[in-house]
Amino acid sequence: MGQHASRPAVQTAPRVKPQRFLPPVAAQAMAGPQQPSSSVMEERKPSRPVEAKDEGKPPQEPTVVPPAPHSDTSRMPVCAVERYAMDNIEAFVRRTEPQNEEQKMKFLQSIRTICNTTAERNTSQELRIFCCRNDLVENITALLAEEPQEKLSSELRLQAIATITALSKVEGALEEKIPLFVVCFQSILLLPSEQDLDTNLYSKTLRALDEMLDTLVFTHPTTSIEEELKNVFQVLLPFTSMQNSAARQRAVGRIWKLSHSLVHYCQERPHHSSGQSRSICCGEFRLPVLGQLVGSLILCCAFQEDKTQSCALNALRHLYTFILRRSRWEAQSDEQGKQEQWEDEHEFSLSWTTNTLVILQRFAKHFHSWETTDLILLALQGMKDCSNYNTQVASILMAMLMVDFKPMLNDVQRIVTAIHRSRKLITEEKALRHIRGIFPWLAATNPHAMTLSLLHCSPTCDKDIWELWQLALSSVDVVPKMVQELLHLLEITPLGLETENGTLTLAAATALHELLQNLEYGPQVRLLFPELFVALIIQLVSSEELGPLEAATIREEPFRPSAPTSAIRMVVEAVCLLLRCTEMDNLVFFMEIHDLWSQLLGAATWRNGLHSLAKVMLRNCQGQCRRIFIHLQKLLQHHQLQWREVPAMVLYFEMWSCQGHREDDACTEKIFRKYIHSEWPESRELALRGLQNLYARRMQLLLPDVLLWLHDMRTDIKLQAVCLLRGILAQHPASIQGVLGQLAVQLLSCFNKDNAELRRRSMELFALLLEAPDRKQLLPQAERSLLPLFIHMNEDIPSVAQAAQNALIHAAKLLGWQQLQRLASTSEVWMIADCLLQKSDRDAEQYLKQTVLHLRSPQAAVRQAAVRFLGMLGRQLKNENQEMVLDIRKALQGAKGDSEPAVRCLVQQTLLILCQMEDVPPTRPRGRASRQWFRRVWRE
Repeated sequence: MGQHASRPAVQTAPRVKPQRFLPPVAAQAMAGPQQPSSSVMEERKPSRPVEAKDEGKPPQEPTVVPPAPHSDTSRMPVCAVERYAMDNIEAFVRRTEPQNEEQKMKFLQSIRTICNTTAERNTSQELRIFCCRNDLVENITALLAEEPQEKLSSELRLQAIATITALSKVEGALEEKIPLFVVCFQSILLLPSEQDLDTNLYSKTLRALDEMLDTLVFTHPTTSIEEELKNVFQVLLPFTSMQNSAARQRAVGRIWKLSHSLVHYCQERPHHSSGQSRSICCGEFRLPVLGQLVGSLILCCAFQEDKTQSCALNALRHLYTFILRRSRWEAQSDEQGKQEQWEDEHEFSLSWTTNTLVILQRFAKHFHSWETTDLILLALQGMKDCSNYNTQVASILMAMLMVDFKPMLNDVQRIVTAIHRSRKLITEEKALRHIRGIFPWLAATNPHAMTLSLLHCSPTCDKDIWELWQLALSSVDVVPKMVQELLHLLEITPLGLETENGTLTLAAATALHELLQNLEYGPQVRLLFPELFVALIIQLVSSEELGPLEAATIREEPFRPSAPTSAIRMVVEAVCLLLRCTEMDNLVFFMEIHDLWSQLLGAATWRNGLHSLAKVMLRNCQGQCRRIFIHLQKLLQHHQLQWREVPAMVLYFEMWSCQGHREDDACTEKIFRKYIHSEWPESRELALRGLQNLYARRMQLLLPDVLLWLHDMRTDIKLQAVCLLRGILAQHPASIQGVLGQLAVQLLSCFNKDNAELRRRSMELFALLLEAPDRKQLLPQAERSLLPLFIHMNEDIPSVAQAAQNALIHAAKLLGWQQLQRLASTSEVWMIADCLLQKSDRDAEQYLKQTVLHLRSPQAAVRQAAVRFLGMLGRQLKNENQEMVLDIRKALQGAKGDSEPAVRCLVQQTLLILCQMEDVPPTRPRGRASRQWFRRVWRE
């Protein structure tokens, strides 16, 4: 796999880099692009007890300066030596022919020179630009990749590593470090065994590598130390499982050195003294790969290599010190039991042991759940046939970790997914036994997480995943719990939605369909029969709209998973299997005979289908029907059903209606009163119908509720309340005597509603109130109703106009206004207007307010009647109330933009007449002419 990134176009063509082996994780890390960088910190040597660093000094600058290509560095304030070094660098990167060893070493020495002098001169910004322009990091990486893997014949690796360490002082020079780590580790860790190398040069090279890692991670990190450590460990970990024993030993050695530095820099409490400026608080430190590290080191201890085992145990000891400090920081200091535990743990950290199983148990006490999961996944990798780890040791580790493990949802999903992907690669019998034992344990520990994990692994519930379902369901106690989880998912959202929840619902329906085909789970499934039946039926009636042919043939054709209606068909099959599992085959038979499936699936017939289903259930399985009814009661009483509300309410109402009404049914009354305020109009309608049926013989008891419903802003609630009032008035007229005035006022407010049926019914009920025994108390309301009723007589809807006329006749009769009563009976509209204007001196202001409201009516005929009446009112008031005439003109000005041309024209004419009458005395013929004009307008 290629290791060298291409150079910029302004440079000459880059050298071709050799192909090298990349470990799996390292190869993946190399895939990303390299980019320039961020911050820099002052370099220093790590103050920690490590091996003595006898690395030789870098080559000295030559005394004779050879000629070098011209370099444009005029903007950089550098000395002659620095300029010479920069010219050497640019000459090297531009040269196309192969470079010899001396040129490569000179290139590396020049980089170190400019890094050192630039740090002294504080010109890191200019140097960062120079490094990026000349791709120094990429060129160093290329040099390392070109080194022969089978030998260590020169100091080039040593000098390249030292140069990278020097570059760490330059802000932004080293940002994307993972590719750099990959090449460095490949170049050094994959060398032959130590005995086949120059021991002195090999030792220096390793020490240089350790110093580079320490500097890049702890002294000059470009991100957080946690992130830097994670990147290094992620690249190192694949080397710990390689067949190459030398590479394993070197990788474990590097982990040991880094973990030692980690303990040095990470304290129990943060220090603020100058000597501890780089220290960080242990409790604030997060090492995402800690579980993988511990697992890899424990598995490395199983290799029969003394040096690898020793390094691994030392690294584990350092990591244990770190995790012990972290746990102590997280614990409450005032807990006596915790304090005793820390003393015991500290004693163990001093005595230590070589027993890796004991070490694992100690670590597991302090791991977070995700760290234990990381270790479990690593052990699972080690159980594969292709793994270089000891599969038996890996399976023992997994078994031990499961003893006191309390996994979270994400932990279970990761474990289940990993097992699903890798179990076919594991053939060792002991490992397979451990895996088979994990599933029932995880299902019992967290059935919710197990169910979600299996559904995410395979929403279609294929053969491989069904085997895992069977393992999880092998415990009898787990079956109802996991079925309950499937039930919850079926209640989340309807099938067919293009969302994550919709996908999960479909996956749950598929898994339930598969589960119901296995009779062994029947006894446990029957415990949840009512809940499952209701959820599946609601899914059916809430499914996407099907054509008549699809709905009719969905049960006749063979089941095909790829068919467009396969999801709905699967739910139908699941309902049939559920009924048969509950020994209700007769209900399945009747549903097929009466073609209930197509009714339930039809967008226009599903309500009738539920009605028929309720009757069939009551006739054939009353015991189970009672359980379903009780479950629906609990759902409707105690839960917010959202999208399921209307189907649940319809099914409940139909079952309640079919089994007969009981006047003392307090639970049903509570449900109906709750859903009278639902946001769904269908639920409100059913609730009102239900209350009307419940109080069929005692409707007067609903009067307080009806008065409240009349105040509701929703039209359907008002309409149902008016209907109930009519029934109360017909059956128990005496019950409304004390609230006649209140009712009349509420009905008057309904005259102008947009809903035509509400207007008609409210006017009809108002007319009935005007004939009630105590109707004399309605005189004020009757007088206020005259003008609105007169205007609504002009409606285009005949039924509403007729209701308005009838109510106007009754109002005039109650008021003793015989002329108005006669005119209303004969529908003399313009004469009715004249009659009403006879009282304009007393009711003019009220007339104006009422008429202006009708200028916003959706019916053009009503708006025209309002404009005409305003014109007549303005003529009547021209000498009596000029201020009110101005108000009338303002109202008409606002109506000049009416959407109907006829209305606009009438407004313009009326305004013209009112303006012309402004200064004309009332005795002149002009006044009579205007009056005749208004009458002619009414006739037209």
